[in-house]
Amino acid sequence: MKTEILSKAKLLTLATQEAVSQKDALLLLAFILKTTYSRLFFKKEFLVSDLELTCLKSFLSRRGKGEPIAKILQRREFYGAMFKTTRDTLDPRPETELIIDLFREHYLATQAELQLLDLGAGTGCIGLSLLRYYPNARCCFVDISEKALDVVKDNAEALGVWEQCSFIKSDWFEDVSGSFDAILSNPPYVALGYNLDVETAFDPPVALFAGSDGMSAYARILPQAPSFLKPDGLLYLEIGFDQVQKITQIRTSLQLLKIEKDLAGIPRTCVFQNAK
Repeated sequence: MKTEILSKAKLLTLATQEAVSQKDALLLLAFILKTTYSRLFFKKEFLVSDLELTCLKSFLSRRGKGEPIAKILQRREFYGAMFKTTRDTLDPRPETELIIDLFREHYLATQAELQLLDLGAGTGCIGLSLLRYYPNARCCFVDISEKALDVVKDNAEALGVWEQCSFIKSDWFEDVSGSFDAILSNPPYVALGYNLDVETAFDPPVALFAGSDGMSAYARILPQAPSFLKPDGLLYLEIGFDQVQKITQIRTSLQLLKIEKDLAGIPRTCVFQNAK
């Protein structure tokens, strides 16, 4: 296979032509060369094959059109682990890590035999992250998309927690049965017609939009969740930046315990309890 020297100057020229930053160009090249960004950062030239150069140019073109790095590489870090992500799943986001933190603050006994439900699982990043810390817990992953569930399965296998998992294709609770210690969900909460940024537009619409006011998923989850929670069981819900008041107006028998802000100071996670 033919190889050539790619100088950093040439790399930056290729990146500039596609309106891609140096950092993103190096991240893409690091993935192609199976190395790390830090190892490439101080190098002035790189040995690449024809195939690798062609791949790089394709990646730069896609990035220049706004496609997120995570979607191009089909992976994104979340809570200290790498997750597969595709055009069929919502990319894991840092603010969703707050659900993991709040759960771990409440369930201090890491050996507990907990029954969890990751509702609208996407990549499975919420439930799978928890299974890494609770080896005796089991999690049922629910999503309306079969392709999303395939991604969850790949991630479960890669993280070594497959034996703790089950999977159900369902429209929210429709085909779910059983009783759970905790239900965890980052449902769609964007109002139809909202002007998304370019990168978010690469996520699947079904994982983003929830009716004219962004509340349709909550309107289904909150009234039904008590039927699937054990006594004193908890529901963790991520919400949009302007949805606190609307959430409190949805009729449910659950008790709202807290609303936690993310690092930007935005109310982000609601915790409800099945106070029976």
